[in-house]
Amino acid sequence: MGSDRKVIFERITRDHGGILGRIVESYAPPGPDRDDLAQDVGLAIWKALKLFRGDCSERTFVIRIAHNRGLSFVFQKRRVQVRESVDVTDDRPSPEEVAGNDQRREVLLAAIRMLPVGYRQVLTLALEELPQKKIAQIIGISPQNVAVRLNRARGMLEKRIRRYHDR
Repeated sequence: MGSDRKVIFERITRDHGGILGRIVESYAPPGPDRDDLAQDVGLAIWKALKLFRGDCSERTFVIRIAHNRGLSFVFQKRRVQVRESVDVTDDRPSPEEVAGNDQRREVLLAAIRMLPVGYRQVLTLALEELPQKKIAQIIGISPQNVAVRLNRARGMLEKRIRRYHDR
């Protein structure tokens, strides 16, 4: 299965690389942490391939893995910060950095990363245009709960971005 798994993995990264990258972006800021998380997601998918039974779509399978690794990353970072008593610094980009599409995108991603994890998950998947029923399946909650979280996440995101632009 080694060479078969390699072929499957290469196809998965080609076919689903975009959504996997966007999920990673929603959990980690640019830089080494994002690179580490992306590698961790790839490794987790590689290891999990031998367990894939086809109970769900391949896309759902890899998205679930990416979100789970993202959650682990967030909670691990929190533990490290608390343990090391790291001072919280303001990671928002300066006004000079905000100019242009890349910077606006980072502002949006930073605001998304500040959302509570449950809201971040549904928002990220909704931005991928997944139906609420599929999001519920991936996260393990009801479609109604997805709708509530999505509505609240949009409201929180709007407030955060508005506050950023008012500065």
